[in-house]
Amino acid sequence: MSIFLLLASCSGKSPSEKIRNVILYNDSIGYWNYEWPRDRSEFYGMTFKLDSKGKVSQYSFDKVENIRRLFSDYGTEPRLEWGIANDSTFTLMNYNSKIKVTKYNSDTIWLFNRDLKRNDMLVKVKGKLNLEK
Repeated sequence: MSIFLLLASCSGKSPSEKIRNVILYNDSIGYWNYEWPRDRSEFYGMTFKLDSKGKVSQYSFDKVENIRRLFSDYGTEPRLEWGIANDSTFTLMNYNSKIKVTKYNSDTIWLFNRDLKRNDMLVKVKGKLNLEK
């Protein structure tokens, strides 16, 4: 019995590795729409580009025109990062995060923000990104 448990624990990936594999498309980059409770959510939003090196790019998302524009409150070359801890805590944009991944599948990541006491989501971008140049 103990040999089985040892083998099972060695063969599995950590929670952070499993979530990271969902976030990154083909181990490279993931584009995710960030959804949170707000007025006019059907008209605008945010999209995050998360890369394999832990870097973040933020885009404003005009849902009516289906266009994403590079967005920055942090200067022309922001040094924003993301990450996942083994306890499934999600860090986004360098914040000392208390955002917990509560569940996930290949298209949606459900989050609970402990500081704000609210549920948020990341939804995989499908189809054309329509990034404004």
